[in-house]
Amino acid sequence: MEKKISYQDKSFRYLHPLVLWRARTLLIHLIKRDLLVSYKQTFIGMTWVLIKPFAMSLTIVFVFDRIGQFPDYGFPYLLIALSAMTLWEFFSNAVSRGCICIVDDRDLIVRANFPRVLLAINSALRNSIGFFANLVLVFAIMAYYQVPISVNIIFIPIIFIFTLLLNLSLSLWFGTLNVFFRDVQTLIPFLIRIGLFISPVAFTLQSVPEQWKSLFSINPLVGLIESLRYCLLGEKFWPGTETLLIGVTSLTVLLLSGVYVFGKNERKFADVI
Repeated sequence: MEKKISYQDKSFRYLHPLVLWRARTLLIHLIKRDLLVSYKQTFIGMTWVLIKPFAMSLTIVFVFDRIGQFPDYGFPYLLIALSAMTLWEFFSNAVSRGCICIVDDRDLIVRANFPRVLLAINSALRNSIGFFANLVLVFAIMAYYQVPISVNIIFIPIIFIFTLLLNLSLSLWFGTLNVFFRDVQTLIPFLIRIGLFISPVAFTLQSVPEQWKSLFSINPLVGLIESLRYCLLGEKFWPGTETLLIGVTSLTVLLLSGVYVFGKNERKFADVI
């Protein structure tokens, strides 16, 4: 007889694929709910997912290209900035939501029996539509500037998956910490602002001195952003094997530790919040 897997089973591992599959309907509901709440009573609705990164990219072009006088990369600077901002918006929105994903759904946690990790997964997926919508915008601007589309775009789904894993890792970490220390949700917006300047959004990896590249690459976003530029704009933006290996190692550590910390504390959530 098939053993029934219960979420309350003492032997339960909270990332059991079968349990998550059975809870897929709840995950879909959470995604739809957050999507509706995000754009409820807005005049232009989901158009905001295009306006925000485009406006930020224009600001970066003005501040860093006009004033900073960065070197000529052989592409319009708007494309270089927007390709990075596309991934940055996806990441920053997920982390912002991931930090409060547990405390914001306290009623659901107290009243319902479900895999709590769904809340972190929902946060990781946040703004996925915006990511692909902004890619379409990048392609449109590439067409305007007559920049050919690289065959490397076939690797974009891989970059998307790795970014999802990074989003999930930080959602697990910050979501758990914020249950016990509410200072975290105040700190996260500040950290995200800092992250924007220490990630290659307004500049490229080529601008970083050679002796600092390995240390810089510990930030998983470095390899991800440069890889997306490589997929969109070609070989000139290849981040290098070392950068990718360092980034994947950092991501693996973040993910495994996030899974452990979340799993160790999830049973306490209902009592603490």
